[in-house]
Amino acid sequence: MQLIKKLVKNQFFICGSIISLILIILVYLLYFTDLFLLKEIVVVGNNKISKEEIIKLTELKGGERLYRISLSKIREKLLKHPRIEEVLVARNFLGILEIKIKEKEPLAILIKDNKGFLVNKKGDIISEILPEDYLFYPVVEIKNEEFKENFFNFLNWLKNNKSYLPVYESFAKVILDNESILFITKNNIKIYFPLITEKDWQFLYKSLDKVVTYLYEKQLMDKIEVIRMDYPWGKALIKFRS
Repeated sequence: MQLIKKLVKNQFFICGSIISLILIILVYLLYFTDLFLLKEIVVVGNNKISKEEIIKLTELKGGERLYRISLSKIREKLLKHPRIEEVLVARNFLGILEIKIKEKEPLAILIKDNKGFLVNKKGDIISEILPEDYLFYPVVEIKNEEFKENFFNFLNWLKNNKSYLPVYESFAKVILDNESILFITKNNIKIYFPLITEKDWQFLYKSLDKVVTYLYEKQLMDKIEVIRMDYPWGKALIKFRS
């Protein structure tokens, strides 16, 4: 019986010694070697924002202890950038900090105080425009705050459904008015939608696609001035240029 107790006691002593040794090794690795020092910041998912700009926002210089870097604080700093929508930050204990970002996707151009700004699908301002942005995004004018959210949701749906005519890039301007949505194409065709639900707008746009496809096939698009999808319901009223 005493032999068994002695063996158990020895096992506890050995286990305790091993644990102590592991802790000593860990402390040594953490505090007295460069194994866990920040050596590199890897950035993925950036397109418009440079890697250098992102690293500058983290305020990290290199050489910091990885375990002391607050990932949540790094994320908070990066989310303050107007072009960043989502951020994931992770440590790689080979001395690497990995940052994965998702940039806000521009949807349209909003004119404010005589300046043009790119806005996303929520209507949030991303940045000032460049001259070439007019080639890819329509100018939006908001006169009806009640339908604003639905309006941007619909534009986002339209931008991501490029199989329908006219394609999103065909629009020079889109106006959310008190009684209608007015699309103005780059070749100056005006298209009216009534103020209804998003699903009804989608239905009407699919109907518009059929109308425009027919007009293209008949080589009539250059002669069109106005297409009204608001009267009567489900049909198109077309006005030709005089």
